[in-house]
Order: sequence, then C-alpha cells, then structure tokens
Amino acid sequence: MAVRLLCDFPKAYRRLSNPNKKILVVDDDDSIRLMVERVLRREKFEVDSARDGHEAIEKLAHNEYGMVLLDLMMPRVDGHGVIQYLEHERNAPKPWVIVMTANLQSATATTAAKPVFRVLSKPFDIEQLVTHVYDAHEVQ
Repeated sequence: MAVRLLCDFPKAYRRLSNPNKKILVVDDDDSIRLMVERVLRREKFEVDSARDGHEAIEKLAHNEYGMVLLDLMMPRVDGHGVIQYLEHERNAPKPWVIVMTANLQSATATTAAKPVFRVLSKPFDIEQLVTHVYDAHEVQ
C-alpha cells in the first residue's frame, strides 16, 4: 500500500472541523497506528493512541475524545468491546467511531452501533480516512 504522508486535501475540508478535537487511534499494528497518528498530526489534529482495546478503554475513561479510529481485531479487548464500553458504560459524551478492519464480515453487527460513523476496509487509502475524519467532525 503506497501512502502519501504529505496529504493535500481541499481547503474546504480544512475549514470544516475544529482542529483542537482530540482523536484516539486504536490499533495493535504499530505501522498503521503510527502512520495514522502522523498524518492526523500534520492535519493539525490532537492525537492520542492505544495498542489494544484495554488500553483504549483506560484512556476513554480518563480523557475526552471527539473521535476514535478503531481496529476491531486486537488482543486483550477487541474493538467490539470498546464499542460496547462506549455504548453502555461511558457516561461522558460519546465520540464518533471510524472502524478500520481487515474483516468486513466481523464489522457487520458493529456498524449498527450508534457511535460508529463509518467502516473502512484495510488496507485503506489514507486520504479517504482523513476525509472521513473531517466528515465526522462536520456532523458533530
């Protein structure tokens, strides 16, 4: 998968969102997590990350996020567990979730969950991911 790290998105998208919104990137694949973090920081978003669902839930319990970019298949607690936490146990405002998964079949039940904004199939186009991030911020 070829990735352009210097993303050139239309200026209209840059005006849509509040660049101070904090995004949590959750993926057990270091290369994907670090690439997504890097691109979003270049887009002036504040970014935090977690290596698995357990770490994500810990961060969600103590921090406010406007969005979570979430892998589904991870060790300890998977992405489904994180979405359940957001739906049923978290009392704070619920962030939008963009699911990133290599297995779209496992995402079927998850897409019906209220906080899920979009589901992206891995490998995904990084420009498409960032466009979805801006789209979700426009809806907020």
